[in-house]
Amino acid sequence: MRTQMNGYVVSDDDAEVYRFFGYGVVSPRDVRQAIADNPEGETLTLEVNSGGGNMFAGYEIYTILKAASIPTEVEIQSLAGSAMSVAAIGADKVHASPVAQFMIHLPSLRTEGDSVEHKRSLQALASFKASVLNAYELKCAGKKTRSELDAMLRAETWMPVQDAMAAGFVDDVLYDSEGVIASQAVMCAQSGIRALATSGGLPDAAELRARKAEMDKSGDPPGDPAPQEPDDDKSALALAKARLELLKNI
Repeated sequence: MRTQMNGYVVSDDDAEVYRFFGYGVVSPRDVRQAIADNPEGETLTLEVNSGGGNMFAGYEIYTILKAASIPTEVEIQSLAGSAMSVAAIGADKVHASPVAQFMIHLPSLRTEGDSVEHKRSLQALASFKASVLNAYELKCAGKKTRSELDAMLRAETWMPVQDAMAAGFVDDVLYDSEGVIASQAVMCAQSGIRALATSGGLPDAAELRARKAEMDKSGDPPGDPAPQEPDDDKSALALAKARLELLKNI
């Protein structure tokens, strides 16, 4: 069976409100459901197109895939970045399109408060990085050392498929039965993209919940299949404007 892991990586609690506002997201529950729905005897193939998102949701997806009792494969079609770079390598096999990118970087955390609070954040970030390196080191054993992977995290490393294979993140290239792309790995050793612009992050889920609550009070419940009457035009306009404002804030 084939399913998708597209869009932002988010927690199960936040997935519903993001989908309400039209954001493409994937959560651990989606992966659990795909495993449960997979026909007996078939391999579950997860199509990946994601720049990342919630770190802990990515960790959870990684662990779900590692613990799966069925064969699992990831097919990176465009990008596996940030939190998705951790989630994706939980599968038994990682395949990638010739045009795919794999991106890794240091975890980030917002902190407000005094020097003690910032020190706590630094300690937490060091712990988060150690967890990321644990997953990368298992996947890349024999190809990259932990210190090399640490340096790649610090550099925010973008990798075309050749570099991702050379590092051990990707097992093979789709559509390359002759091994032509893999044979170019040495020639492309320094070809990872470093300056490619990333997509903006999601707005805060709590803010979206508050806006959704306001919309629910001012108009018909979301998902009502009944056609709008003229009196509902203001509610429809308010919803459209709210979604536009959210897009501007990304």
